[in-house]
Amino acid sequence: MKKFILCTFLLALTACSKSVDSSAKMQNESASIDKETIFSFSADSLPLGCDNSSEIICTINTAVKCIINPEFADCAAAQKYLPSFVFIRDESLQRPTFQSYQIYNLTPRNDGTIEVHTKSSCDGNWFGLCNGNIIYVMQYIDSHWLISDMYAIEF
Repeated sequence: MKKFILCTFLLALTACSKSVDSSAKMQNESASIDKETIFSFSADSLPLGCDNSSEIICTINTAVKCIINPEFADCAAAQKYLPSFVFIRDESLQRPTFQSYQIYNLTPRNDGTIEVHTKSSCDGNWFGLCNGNIIYVMQYIDSHWLISDMYAIEF
């Protein structure tokens, strides 16, 4: 019984630590995110890597590049940081060849993740996740931001 209580305590302590890490990291990153900037990507000129100081933006930029072309050079290393549906290969998905987005809000959630709210536009359909208000659910794990989910909302 003592081992069970000790394990439960350590598990709870680890969960709280990750939540604090995400929250603190988000606060630091929020200051470096310019909400006026529009990020745009085109299939014929996808840039390698990321030259932005915000890890959140770099992760979203990589996601957008992989949405446009899952075989792009940056995507192989990014698979562990993006939802698996980003890499589905099916012509009926109508992947965009162009996508742009602008961050307008970052919202912390009680589970230690954050929601990054964007206004996005694209020339495809792709699950309905590239036009309109797209939200990236992100968490900070092992010193890296990852996107655990994406969804669209209507206002």
